[in-house]
Amino acid sequence: MGRVILIGLFIFMGCNSKVHALTLSPLFSDHMVLQRDKPVRLWGEATANQTVSINLLGKSYSTQAAKNGSWELILPPHSKAGPFNITIDADETKTIRDVYFGEVWLASGQSNMEWKLKGDVVGKDEEIASADRPLIRFFDIPYALAASKQKHLPQSHWQVASSENAGYFSAVAWFFARKLQQEENVAVGIIESNWGGTPAEAWLDLDVVSTLDGYEKQSAEVKAQQNWPDILALNEEKSAQKWQRINDLETALKQPALKQTYDDSQWQNIDLPNKGPLHHFVWLRREFSLKDVPKTPITLEFGDIKQNAFIFVNGQHIASEDWETTGSTHVIPAAVLQPGKNLITLRVNSDWDNQVFVGKPEQIWLTIGTEKHDIHQHWRMTNSLEAPMPKVMNYSFTPSFIYNAMIYPLLPYTAQGVIWYQGESNVNKHEYYHALFSNLIANWRERAQAPDLPFLFVQISAYLPPSELQPSSKWAYLRDAQRQTLSLPNTGMTVALDVGSADDLHPKQKRPVGERLWRQAAAKVYGYDIVASGPEFSQMHVSGGRIKGEVTLTFNHAQGLTTKNNAPLKGFIIAGDDKVFQIANARIEGNTVVVSHFDIKTPKAVRYAWANNPIANLINAENLPAVPFRTDDWLEGDISAQ
Repeated sequence: MGRVILIGLFIFMGCNSKVHALTLSPLFSDHMVLQRDKPVRLWGEATANQTVSINLLGKSYSTQAAKNGSWELILPPHSKAGPFNITIDADETKTIRDVYFGEVWLASGQSNMEWKLKGDVVGKDEEIASADRPLIRFFDIPYALAASKQKHLPQSHWQVASSENAGYFSAVAWFFARKLQQEENVAVGIIESNWGGTPAEAWLDLDVVSTLDGYEKQSAEVKAQQNWPDILALNEEKSAQKWQRINDLETALKQPALKQTYDDSQWQNIDLPNKGPLHHFVWLRREFSLKDVPKTPITLEFGDIKQNAFIFVNGQHIASEDWETTGSTHVIPAAVLQPGKNLITLRVNSDWDNQVFVGKPEQIWLTIGTEKHDIHQHWRMTNSLEAPMPKVMNYSFTPSFIYNAMIYPLLPYTAQGVIWYQGESNVNKHEYYHALFSNLIANWRERAQAPDLPFLFVQISAYLPPSELQPSSKWAYLRDAQRQTLSLPNTGMTVALDVGSADDLHPKQKRPVGERLWRQAAAKVYGYDIVASGPEFSQMHVSGGRIKGEVTLTFNHAQGLTTKNNAPLKGFIIAGDDKVFQIANARIEGNTVVVSHFDIKTPKAVRYAWANNPIANLINAENLPAVPFRTDDWLEGDISAQ
């Protein structure tokens, strides 16, 4: 969500230039991993009609470049092997070193897939310290946008995993890759193509998006605009200016407002957290007094700052924050403090939507030794010290623009499958997501010329305040749209409800998510006899006998059906003909769940874990959370709760 957008000019004009020398995709570079046991596609450009020869593992293959210079060659399947070199000869010779045949997976989606291992991830220090794993390689595709399908990816390179670079890999993909490498004893290549905050329609071919309900108008507007290259180039210039200013600590350190003698009497009085959004480059000041400089640390806390911040004390820069920063706690070095008055200064902005929020209720403190001092009041604020934030359009939301630049030129690369974590940015259009996501999978498979390409995805996690009864939850409807997509062959879904957080869209527990994706791959791709999922609803039976009104639910993957920590069963709601949902009484009987409500004699529908952040705890013997579900197909506007 906060990475600088680099749209190289090659996207707009490089593809039409005449080819005079051998050209390869950045994917074909040192340390790459080729998919074992499948035909592998290599491609590039050379002089027209030039013979292109490829040599590896003692064998030679050749083809001829077309009149436009393009060439493609498909190698026969090969078992795991490596390391070895590949030599490609045309009018020049290129050698690709340290290559393996192993397992290749594409990791894609929005911020929860993009989230780096070095970010706020549980267990990151131990994981990074032990990350010297030469058989794990990552290829990270930089952000890029294009209004038409591109031949070439942005420049990048394969990286061999080490403690120096693993922190910059996708955390979810890292845990998936590590488990895959251990279990299969093979080189693993992960190709990252992800972009925080983006909706699914941006990852899909425009010709497909334009046929889908809910996206006709957007797609028509994209097609109607003729000068997209100029628009995107100008927007990139503005984006570069914006990011230069956001990251300009040097200029901020020269700001007179950092000095205690600065007159801020014309600034606005404000308490934190601010109730409504602030805009542009926001400066905040507040004084505190010390009788003496304490020997014990002083800690400054805000709970959260959205989104980018420089934090100063007495004019000294003590910390910076960006979109990947979770929480906001900083130790103030004793060397910057002084007896008497001290000054805290913040410079805050939001690169995402230009809406600044500082602090969380009852989490804004200055801690001196063992004493916590509430500092949420008596701040002074202005956003007039600097020129406004440059206006940059968020074209990463535009249908097809990411697909054109980051997927279309990638998918000819032979891979075993896709792992996908996305959906949060489509919550407000959840009613269209099932069709959108299903078409995305079909679109990618067609582009990859792999109709059975495994597509494993993460169901979006819990978020916002916990609730037992929220049948109209948009988050729940989006999760259900994801669940429905399991009707496509060679798909698998990982549930992440139990690692979610009420106040953090980015769960810190990435390891369970990555390892659950591995479970899906183990069962559905690699043939392991392993339980891939938590309990998954199968059938509903309404009792018409002596005990009327009871509903018996059966599940797949229900061995050892129980609850987290053996607590009372939670998470089921029930409704009758009136479509009014109430919290159900629920109990486990063997491998089934029986639900009822005293006032509902003729149940018509049951839902489980149906809320933004549901209070739900059904698991199986593998400690895997049950898949949220509903037995009805009622529309969001037709139901209510009691």
